[in-house]
Amino acid sequence: MRLVIGNKNYSSWSLRPWILLKHARIKFDEVRIPLFTSRGELMLDELCPAKQVPVLYDDRLVLWDSLAICEYIADKYPDKKLLPEHSAERARARAMSAEMHSGFQKLRDNMPMNCRRSVENFVPELETELDIQRIVQLFEQALHDTKGPWLFGHYTVADAMYAPVVSRFKTYGVKTPPLTQQYCQRVLDDASMKLWYEAASHESEIIDKAEINV
Repeated sequence: MRLVIGNKNYSSWSLRPWILLKHARIKFDEVRIPLFTSRGELMLDELCPAKQVPVLYDDRLVLWDSLAICEYIADKYPDKKLLPEHSAERARARAMSAEMHSGFQKLRDNMPMNCRRSVENFVPELETELDIQRIVQLFEQALHDTKGPWLFGHYTVADAMYAPVVSRFKTYGVKTPPLTQQYCQRVLDDASMKLWYEAASHESEIIDKAEINV
């Protein structure tokens, strides 16, 4: 199994399947594309059908969507229990993951993932703040209902899908209620997340549009 990803400092979509595989201790080969470089463009043409990352290769199967990859991993490795056991909780986890996959556009635009940055005195615009409040609402409800420590008790696809949001909250100093704050710290303290951050710290590429000026 081979996972094609982008720059670890910036690529939120790449982080999702990568951290799911790492957290589940599933072996895979990693190919990193330096996005927005001439070499990266050639690699995208060669390896990425939609000219985007991530892409998973598993024998003859090629998957080019982060949520589809995560769902495939959960299906392929049922012993890892990467979805909740009960059907109602699986449905809720999938709804949360799908909302992350398709929504929160203002947060994406105005708070790009940047693991190397620490932004002080960030004040989100109203629409971005509404995205933040919705995510906090989702976190609080899931953690309250399941009693944690992860969104659905044990680590699932939903946690992987929201890992980049936790990274953004850290970068931009977003204040959250205690329950969400504890969860975010757990995500950041996770060994797999630390590996991602460590690798990001050694990258040299700069993507200007993700170096937000505040």
